[in-house]
Amino acid sequence: MILDMEENGKYDIFHAGIRITDDFQIVGNCYIGIIGFSSDIGYTDIAIYKDNEKVLTITLEIFPSKLDYHRDYKELIQEINEEISSLAFQFIDKTYLAGKLKDVDYQTRAEFINILDIIFDDLERSIQRIVSNFKHNVFTQERIMDTHRARRISNRSRSYIRKHPELLTRSDAGFINIDGNGYYPLKVVEQRKNTTIDIFENRFVKYMIERIISRLDSIERIVDFGGMKQNPYIDILRKRKGILEGYIKRHFKDIGNLTGKKSMSLVFQMAPGYREMYKKYFMLQKGLDLGEDLFRVTPKKLYDLYEIWCYIKIHNILTKLGYDVEEYGILQYRDTGMHLSLLQSSEAKTVYKSSKNRLELWYNKFYSSPTTNQRPDTVLHIRNIDGMNDRTYIFDAKYRLSIGNDGDIGPMEEDVNVMHRYRDAIVSKMGTDFKYKYETFGAYVMFPYGDEERFRDHRFFKSIEEVNVGAFPMLPGSTKLIEEHLGRIINQSDLEAKSKRIIVDEYDDYAKFKVENVMVVNVKDRDHMQAYMDNNFYHIPVKRLSNIRLGVEYIAFYQSKASFGEEAGIRYFAKIEGVEKYRRGECREILAKPGMEGVLYLRLNLKNIKRIRTVEPIQSGTRLVSYTTLYLLKNAENMHELKLRSNLEIEVYKVLKRISDSRVHTIRKEFGRYIIGDNKVEVIDGKAIRVNGRISNLRNLERTLDS
Repeated sequence: MILDMEENGKYDIFHAGIRITDDFQIVGNCYIGIIGFSSDIGYTDIAIYKDNEKVLTITLEIFPSKLDYHRDYKELIQEINEEISSLAFQFIDKTYLAGKLKDVDYQTRAEFINILDIIFDDLERSIQRIVSNFKHNVFTQERIMDTHRARRISNRSRSYIRKHPELLTRSDAGFINIDGNGYYPLKVVEQRKNTTIDIFENRFVKYMIERIISRLDSIERIVDFGGMKQNPYIDILRKRKGILEGYIKRHFKDIGNLTGKKSMSLVFQMAPGYREMYKKYFMLQKGLDLGEDLFRVTPKKLYDLYEIWCYIKIHNILTKLGYDVEEYGILQYRDTGMHLSLLQSSEAKTVYKSSKNRLELWYNKFYSSPTTNQRPDTVLHIRNIDGMNDRTYIFDAKYRLSIGNDGDIGPMEEDVNVMHRYRDAIVSKMGTDFKYKYETFGAYVMFPYGDEERFRDHRFFKSIEEVNVGAFPMLPGSTKLIEEHLGRIINQSDLEAKSKRIIVDEYDDYAKFKVENVMVVNVKDRDHMQAYMDNNFYHIPVKRLSNIRLGVEYIAFYQSKASFGEEAGIRYFAKIEGVEKYRRGECREILAKPGMEGVLYLRLNLKNIKRIRTVEPIQSGTRLVSYTTLYLLKNAENMHELKLRSNLEIEVYKVLKRISDSRVHTIRKEFGRYIIGDNKVEVIDGKAIRVNGRISNLRNLERTLDS
């Protein structure tokens, strides 16, 4: 951006309220600079100040490179608006869309009547539910009564009798003793508890009904202007208005008018009838639309909006498949109205039901472990009526795509790899014998691409059939593939679903060899090892390890030969209880060297450091950090065995060890293959053995190596 200042003075430049003058260079009378918008799109303001007074506002419209802004972006907004009536985005960002919040004064008469016609039956049912079971308060009422007629005597009767001693009459049966004589009061203060429906919530309902009637009155006057004999609107208006007036006269005559702040109480969020009444009233009053600058709604970045749209679209598909919404958790009611709760930091859930099963559609579902937190964008839980065999599917929206050398368009490969890691991390432990059960049946990336038929031939679509991990293209008007897939997985029997799950449920090869939930770390020396064991922690500079890998739950300590001599290898492991970052000088267990106090470290707080059978060092140990599975850590005899990938590789390694022991050959491992003597042995995908470039089998392996 180049700004040519015609007059002298002190100039400042602001973008979204932030001073960016220092980002510009001054060349003569010109300010020259570059403004980055990241993934922000829509309208944004740049303000120019001269001598602390605003002299110019420049409004820019930022276009995305991957979407047709004036078509696709607004379609994303429109589809969200169509699905969630009367919502207001609470996004705070550097750009905004000019939107308008259509209050009752600005709505067209036809629009109001059409909305009322659609929702009136539901509105009336809400009112009927309220009047049949009004919320009420209990209050205490006191009055002066003859003693023999009083049911419950108030404690204030004592004070009353002291002030009116003339009401005491002498009686042998009197219960008040004065100078040895019994007295009986003729009157006392009686206490009674009564109920009232004249409370705030019911006044609010009355207020809403009267506001609708008032609106109908004003529309009727306008529609009936000119005395038209035949007007289809008049009968509709008068019929609706008459029904509402009947409720006011019959049921709300003893309820006062609403005064003061017209805010919403908890009853309107929780109580049946009240909640629905407020929702319908709000739908009549307000509506979100793109257009005139009456109210500005700040959107999220493009990729955040895409995440929300994908969630809303899956919701829409589920309802089309015949599922009724039981709990609409993505909407929140507040004093200012109804809001969408699909915020980046919040967890939201919509619940659906049918005769066969129950669905939960989560947004930002939070999965926690001591070391990592996972938040897939959208998670679908399929819960059977019998409570058994629940299934989980992950859908992650990524607003980016990859174009291959052959021109094929698909998701980024790294995004699909994240789906594998999600699936690996979200497992549930079965008992205490290291058995794991897959919670995730499938994991998919959703990315912005419109040619669905072409994508059917893409490897990441075919991989869904093979391993149930892959991708779906999703844009407005291009959701056929994911609709077909959702229909299949929801209607699958448990047996069909299990047949699609990778490997098996129980104590499977996947848990043995793929769930790398143990991080192996190199311990510096004996003093550090002792401090770690005494204080249940481990730390490492952030520049060497910035964060814990997804799914890691345990830590194993590798003791090198150089520092530990005969005690080398892995002898101890522990469960990770928590992770934090701190300055080296904050560590009290091991004092920092001079000059190291400010270095940032990653600290792992541990629980129950345990001794295990020693995993002997071979060739070379862990230099900094490596990973293995809990099963392999518990069963390995040496460092090679921590990297075994299948049952076949275990059997191959046994043969190699037998040959090594009998012929005094060393076993080395390089680039995933074993070298013993002059032979190179590989295990391919856990299914085949290759010796010196030729396919072999386990039965003939030893003979092949001898020849």
